[in-house]
Amino acid sequence: MTVQPQADSAETRVGGTLGERIRAFAASPLFRGDAGVLHGPNPYRRMLLPAALAEADFGRPLRADEWPAHRSLAAHRLLGTWYEAETVLLPEQGLAGLHDDFDLFYGRDLRELREGAVSELERFAFACLDDAVDVSGSATPEVLDAYFQHVVAEAADGPSPALAAVAAARDRERAADLYLVQLALDGLTEASAMSRNLAGAYGPEQSALFKIFIDEFGYGVYDAKHTTIFAKMLRSRSMATHVHAYWNFYLTGPLATNNYYYYLSRDHAKFFRYAGAVTYAEAVFAPGFVEMVKVFRGIFGNAVDLHYCDEHAHIDEHHGRITREQVLLALAERHGPRVVPELMRGVAEARLIGGWFEEDTAAQIRWADDLPRYRELAGAARVTGTRRVALTPESPFGTRCHDDDTVLEIEQGEADLVTTPTGTPERLGRGDTVLIPAGRLYGVRAVADGTACLLHTAAPG
Repeated sequence: MTVQPQADSAETRVGGTLGERIRAFAASPLFRGDAGVLHGPNPYRRMLLPAALAEADFGRPLRADEWPAHRSLAAHRLLGTWYEAETVLLPEQGLAGLHDDFDLFYGRDLRELREGAVSELERFAFACLDDAVDVSGSATPEVLDAYFQHVVAEAADGPSPALAAVAAARDRERAADLYLVQLALDGLTEASAMSRNLAGAYGPEQSALFKIFIDEFGYGVYDAKHTTIFAKMLRSRSMATHVHAYWNFYLTGPLATNNYYYYLSRDHAKFFRYAGAVTYAEAVFAPGFVEMVKVFRGIFGNAVDLHYCDEHAHIDEHHGRITREQVLLALAERHGPRVVPELMRGVAEARLIGGWFEEDTAAQIRWADDLPRYRELAGAARVTGTRRVALTPESPFGTRCHDDDTVLEIEQGEADLVTTPTGTPERLGRGDTVLIPAGRLYGVRAVADGTACLLHTAAPG
């Protein structure tokens, strides 16, 4: 008798294409969402919008100019989930009632799907950086340092587009909360990517990175841990502090920025690139937080707890010196000119992706702050295609974006257009329309049974 081997791996069961594995992963009950706009205190559940994943073409890698696309948002939500599954996430209130979700999130089936697809999805999301960044030319520590100091000075001298959008908004408090949510993506799990680069043996540079890591973790004192003081800032705004309460409002640019450091840290062949990227990040954080303190104090006065920002404005000056002198330049001197292009590439890529964060956040703030004008613009738009979406108040809530300008129309019923994590949504009734620019994040929540909306693709121009 011939015994046939059983195909018991998740990858074998669902087929070999990246899209099939992604859709199988997203079909898990953990990722289907619920009717709530915010996620509850359960770090294992987050909405991946499985139905919208079917629209995404994962066969063609993203270009650098496609980072705001719908499939980019979908890819970075997936990558963020996969990277976090390699960390320890436990709810503050304890696992009582969540043991099954814990077992599913970290279990064999989802792990096999992740492991069988993560490298391919990373190439899909980040291969565009190879063409977007050119590091050809002389490779010496002196050239590296000159370039590094130039781009850091450039960042320090220029205002943050995102913070400028906050300061200029009509509803500055809501805009500030949207900005805070983008920081929460990393702020509530801070230094998790860095931890992957601390193992091994690579000399004094390892100890220099560890100094930064233990600063982030408050030298073992939980109340001084950076995630703890970030949560204090959120509480001062009466915002939720559990991990990924605001998952539906993370924008593509911030997701890509956070994922980039995991991407480099997961592959130690990219260690020198990581060293360049983290050196750039630490150098620009301090002036960025100084600017944030100024903007937020102007909006809230002393009603917001900015201990987190003050801490980073201070400590990141120190971290910037450590990473430049004891990591970036030390690695270049110790390991020779062959590693310098990788160090420089990390600096350049971190600068580029940091720009995505700024551009995306600023654009979302400006659009969400000016919805009455976009309701007017919808009436003048020419449309080329339409699809219908039926909703009930019990429908799972999720957010998405489109690759083209899109006119949202309420065909029947009544719904809320949700564009920010706080503030009052835009109520839309039958016949109401609003223009959603390409790349802008939104969700629709029905407030009446029998609600249906039409999504009209707007013609260019």
